[in-house]
Amino acid sequence: MRNIFIYFYCISFFLFMPDIVQANQDALSQEVQELRVLIMEMKDGYEARINEMQAKIENLSEQRFIEEEKAELEKELGLLFNDKDEQTVSSVPNVQAAPGSFTGGGMFQNLMMNISLIGDSLANVTWPGKSIDEGLTDSPFLENEFADRISLRETELGLQGVLDPFARADFFIAFEDGGAPTVEEGFITWLYLPFGLQAKAGIFKTNFGKINRTHRPELPQTDYPGLIKNFLGGEGQSEPGISISGLIPNPWGINSEFTGEILTPSDEGAKGNDQIYLAHLKNFFAITNNSSIELGFSFQTRDISDTDDTTLTKRNFRQTMEGIDLTYTWRPAGQRLYRSFTWQTEFFASQREVGSFDSNGLTEEVKDINSLGLYTFGEYQLNRRLFAGVRFDYSQFPTNDKDSEWAISPYLTFWQSEFTRLRLEYSHKKRNSAISPVEEGDNTLSLQATFTLGSHRPHPF
Repeated sequence: MRNIFIYFYCISFFLFMPDIVQANQDALSQEVQELRVLIMEMKDGYEARINEMQAKIENLSEQRFIEEEKAELEKELGLLFNDKDEQTVSSVPNVQAAPGSFTGGGMFQNLMMNISLIGDSLANVTWPGKSIDEGLTDSPFLENEFADRISLRETELGLQGVLDPFARADFFIAFEDGGAPTVEEGFITWLYLPFGLQAKAGIFKTNFGKINRTHRPELPQTDYPGLIKNFLGGEGQSEPGISISGLIPNPWGINSEFTGEILTPSDEGAKGNDQIYLAHLKNFFAITNNSSIELGFSFQTRDISDTDDTTLTKRNFRQTMEGIDLTYTWRPAGQRLYRSFTWQTEFFASQREVGSFDSNGLTEEVKDINSLGLYTFGEYQLNRRLFAGVRFDYSQFPTNDKDSEWAISPYLTFWQSEFTRLRLEYSHKKRNSAISPVEEGDNTLSLQATFTLGSHRPHPF
C-alpha cells in the first residue's frame, strides 16, 4: 500500500511540475518586465536632467562670451575716446552767469553737440571709355563724372545736437569734388508731440524707400544704384518740407511706423501747386533670435506744371511713384561681431503723364509713361572687419520707358576701424537705348577710402 502511495505521488509530481514551473516563470517574467520599465523611466529621467544641465551650461557659456565681448568693446571704445573726452572736458569754458540770467540751455547744447567730418575719396578706372553714351543727343543716361581719375569725391560736415529737452537739430553740409558747399540736410525735429508723434521741418532726405535716406559716404557700395539715380536724382531725393511720423499700435508684436511728408520740389520751374505728397509705412519684426525682417511701402504723388510758353492750356501733369523695400538681416547670437548676412531689395514703379500739343498750342493727347526699376544686394561678413557682397540693379527712366540700363557690382569692404573703411568694387553696366543702340558694356574698377573725424561714423549703426 505504501509503495502504491509513493508511486501515485511521484506520478502527480511529474504531471503538475510544468504548471508550477510555468507559474513561477510567469511571475519572474512580470517582475523582470516591471524592473525593465523602471530602468527605462530612470534612464529617461536622467537623460532629461542631463539635457537640461547641458542647456544651462551652454547658456552660461554664451552669456560669458557676450560679457567678454562687451568688456572688450568697452575697452576699445575707452581707448578710442579717452583723448577726445579729455579734450572735450578741458575745452568747456568757465561760464559765469549774470544775475538773473539763464545759462542751463547754452551749457546743455555745448556739452551735447556733435561735430563730425567725413571724407570720401575715390580712385576710378573705366573702360572701354569714360562714357559709352558720349556724343548721344538727349540721352537719359548719366555720365560717370568720376571716371578715370582720383578724387576727394565728397567731404561732409555734420553738426548735430539737442536744442532743449524737446527738440534736436541736424545739419549736414557737403563739399562735392572740391566745389562750393551745399546743405544736404538741415532740419529740426520735435521729439515729444501728442499721441507719441514726432515732426521735423527743413530740408531732409525723403522717406521714400530705404537706401535713399543714406548719405553717399555711408552706402554699402561705392554709389547709389541706378534705380535711385534715375527715379529720385543723382544723390537721391532731398527736398524742403515737413514730416510727421509715429508708431502704429498692433496686436501682432510688429514695430510699425507711419510717416507722412509734404515737400516742395527743387525742380527748376516748380510752382506752389507742385507739392510732393509722400507716405511711407515701415514694419520691423524678428523672425528668430538671430534674424529679422524690415518691410516698407512707399508712395508719392505730385503735379508737374506745364511751363512751356508755346502751349496755351497750362495744365498740370501728374506723376505718381510706388515703392517696396525688403531687408533681411541675420546675426547669430554669440558671433554678432564676426558673422552677419544682409539681403536688401527695393522695387519702384512710376506713372508719369505727358502731353502732346497741336500747332495752336492746345493739348492734343495725354499719355502715361510707365517705368520700373529695382536693385538687390547680398552682403556676408567674413570676419570682424571684412565684408563681401554683390549688387544687381535694373532701371528704366520716369521720362523714358523705352531705354533701360542694368549693372552687376561685386565688392569687398574692409573696416580698418569704426572710423576708417576701404572698399574695392568692380561694376559692369549695360545700357539699352532705343534711339542709339550701344553694343558694348561699361566696366569700372573703383577703390574707395572713407574716413571720419568726430562722432558721426561713415556708416549707419
